[in-house]
Amino acid sequence: MQRPVATRARALTTKGTKITKSFFASCPSRASWLGALLLIALTGAAALAAGRTLDIYFIDTEGGQATLLVSPSGETFLIDVGFAGLDTPNPDKDVGRDAARIADVARLAGVKRIDALLVTHFHGDHAGGIAQLTLPVRTFVDHGPALQDVPTLKQKSGAYAEDWAAAFARAKHIVVSAGDRIPVKGLDVTVIEALGTPITRAGAANPYCTDIPKRPDGNPEDTASVGVVVQYGRFRFANLGDLPWNQEVALLCPRNRVGTIDVYEAAGHGREPTPAAHAMQPRIAVLDNGARKGGGAATLQAFRKAPGFEDLWQLHKNVMGGVDGNPADSFSANLEDTDNTMHPAHYLKVSAGDDGSFTVFNSRTNETKRYAARKAATRSNQTR
Repeated sequence: MQRPVATRARALTTKGTKITKSFFASCPSRASWLGALLLIALTGAAALAAGRTLDIYFIDTEGGQATLLVSPSGETFLIDVGFAGLDTPNPDKDVGRDAARIADVARLAGVKRIDALLVTHFHGDHAGGIAQLTLPVRTFVDHGPALQDVPTLKQKSGAYAEDWAAAFARAKHIVVSAGDRIPVKGLDVTVIEALGTPITRAGAANPYCTDIPKRPDGNPEDTASVGVVVQYGRFRFANLGDLPWNQEVALLCPRNRVGTIDVYEAAGHGREPTPAAHAMQPRIAVLDNGARKGGGAATLQAFRKAPGFEDLWQLHKNVMGGVDGNPADSFSANLEDTDNTMHPAHYLKVSAGDDGSFTVFNSRTNETKRYAARKAATRSNQTR
């Protein structure tokens, strides 16, 4: 018969790693109490492991991008650093809005350094904030020298912007190509696209590639965007920078070289995805949009046609999109209908387990939505 809880508590009491004398007295031999100690240690380790998550913070940069990943190992991976000032035409370096927002979210996450910083491409809304970034960075990652002149970044084609070059001169610098891996302990970070070239590997045939019309080519830097897939156990996250429509089709057709993913940070701040993207079967999409940049009805409708798609989350409500161009307000981190981009900013946070389950937290509403792990059959065409 099971003893009452109070009695059992007296027989085995722990305070940290300390175990009471009455517990040892109840064990008939040294071997048995050593075995009991091992059981307690293993149980505690299992409990800690069960609580470990990959945390992904989507930081509001008013239509730029800054996405902070915190691995279960404690190492960190930052994708892009937002604007230098208010936006690309107004790169006032005394503002430092996006660097301050990154620092605020890092503080909440207990992050004191960035182990790897990837700039997907050299436009002001992705790379401009590097001069004001206060967190130390161990490794800088990019696709190689810039392919466009950007006067506000002091950047010329064929060379690096002055601030970016000055930053990586003080640390390790890696130039990546499709197929490379970015070292972040506890995560598998694979470059699936860089400099307009997709990764070379087999994938499942993509049934959504028929009769997709071409669109005007993107600019050189968008086309060169570094795209990554981050895997933690059975959970998969994709970020393709500002990869244009035609390059997305080339990556996914005629075979899907990305595989299925759980969370997709939509390319181009929430441009309309190609029909080919349906093969990735994202469960949710996250838009790093602004109040008047990215997202809208075409984006929302296209994602809702994808098999297995559940929700679209966005950093900003699209103030011009109306009812048809936005999900319910609870799926938007910021609702401001204003041109004042210095407003208090809210973030979205995904916390993923290695079984493929995850949650999404909206810091504005203080609410969390849970997504159970996918069934194994749905994951059959994952690509590694």
